[in-house]
Amino acid sequence: MIPTQAIITGLMSGALYALLATGLIVAWHCARVINLAHGESYALAGLLASLLRQAGLPISVSVVAAICAAMALSLAVERLLLWPRRDWPASSLILVTLAAAFLSRGVLYVVAGVDPLSFPRMFAGRPWHFADGAWPRQGVALILGGLLASVGVVLFLRASEPGRRLRAVAENPDAAQLVGIDIRRARAIGFMIAGALGGLGAVLLVPLVSVDYQTGLAMTLRGFIAAALAGMSAPRAVLAGFALGLAEALVTWRFGALAQDPVVFLALIGLALWQGRRISFGGRGRA
Repeated sequence: MIPTQAIITGLMSGALYALLATGLIVAWHCARVINLAHGESYALAGLLASLLRQAGLPISVSVVAAICAAMALSLAVERLLLWPRRDWPASSLILVTLAAAFLSRGVLYVVAGVDPLSFPRMFAGRPWHFADGAWPRQGVALILGGLLASVGVVLFLRASEPGRRLRAVAENPDAAQLVGIDIRRARAIGFMIAGALGGLGAVLLVPLVSVDYQTGLAMTLRGFIAAALAGMSAPRAVLAGFALGLAEALVTWRFGALAQDPVVFLALIGLALWQGRRISFGGRGRA
């Protein structure tokens, strides 16, 4: 029988992957490029919140500043690197985002050093015990926050006027421009949403674990696997993210922590490649 604690761990990881996948999908629909620097928003937010807390700032100020910095980083990638090169082929733009990821990693290494960092939990106290498992309050906040934020973005895209404009840009930017939609502004909003989701995942998870300067690309990879499993669809990204987190937890429980990355990535990358056959990266799709 699968232990409850493994399921709890999988749900916490899955909430983060849902956030990362949703952000990656929103950015992809805006610019039609996989942003390999997406996970850097997670690393930046986690490290900055830790450093600001060490400097004596209140936890609320540290967390808000970290999320804003993640949004600024994502926006900078779009404004400074992708928008001026929007006529480049997608393969070249992917390399541009990869270069941005390594540049961000280098800056974080210089600023934060090599040691993993963390900060105190925002939701402290004794864990809740339910179904033979211990539910840490910070972990419950992560699960609920990840679920609500991911679903909230989907509702924003479907029900709000700015969200519908963003979807129109994703489906047909030329037609959207003809009806008066500011494509530049819509893309900026999309990338800021993506950065905010990555930053939110960091400030909710890092108090439970730790983060270092080289965490970003690993998070990008996990987010991409969940996004590909979801067929680059934001509504399905929530389920795909939680499925990925549970799969990792079950592999760790069955085979040990050292088997997690090779077993999970071998299986899920194969599934992602199979699912990716139905994704047209060169055309326009639905968010």
